Amino acid sequence: MARKRRKVARRKRKLDKSPQEVLIKALNHPVRVMALTILTEKIASPKEIAREIDAPLSNVSYHVRVLDELGLVEIVEEESVRGSVAHFYSAVERPLIHNPDWEKLSPRVRNAFSSYVIETLMSDAASSLQAGLFDRRDDRHLTRTPLLLDERGWRKVTSIQIKALESILKEQTAAESRLDSSDKEGIHVIAGLLCFEALPPSGPAK
Repeated sequence: MARKRRKVARRKRKLDKSPQEVLIKALNHPVRVMALTILTEKIASPKEIAREIDAPLSNVSYHVRVLDELGLVEIVEEESVRGSVAHFYSAVERPLIHNPDWEKLSPRVRNAFSSYVIETLMSDAASSLQAGLFDRRDDRHLTRTPLLLDERGWRKVTSIQIKALESILKEQTAAESRLDSSDKEGIHVIAGLLCFEALPPSGPAK
């Protein structure tokens, strides 16, 4: 017989750490980065996360608790399992990176986070292509647009992308509400936004 989970009321708490301190601690360990990435996509228990990233359960449980203490994830469901309670977590619904906090992170932490996100995004795309899902929809979006910008243009483009992400997250919340009130199955989607400085194009050989 399938076990039943019960929803847990969301907690309101005040943290004594600044946003940049939270980010530095959260991104300073690869297990926390991987767990947080998974929990932004779905509700999961430490046991499920440990299985997905092939890491010891005790290690994953510790790092998920750290994310919980930092206010980046929270318990949303519980399930009774053999006399104990299994906790299921979800990421708190807010963008992880805002530019003022990102600028305060060390280059090493920034590079580690960016590398993991890009590798994960490439893996997601490869899996979708292999499964024949990537181009199944006529209205799927894929663009690569080289640009030549000045500093003002750079700031404007990155600001546009931040606003786009905020709109996407609002629509995610609205879609969850609509799905909860219907019997329709949701569409699993990966939305990626990139804007980065690139090497200049090679000129003609001299």
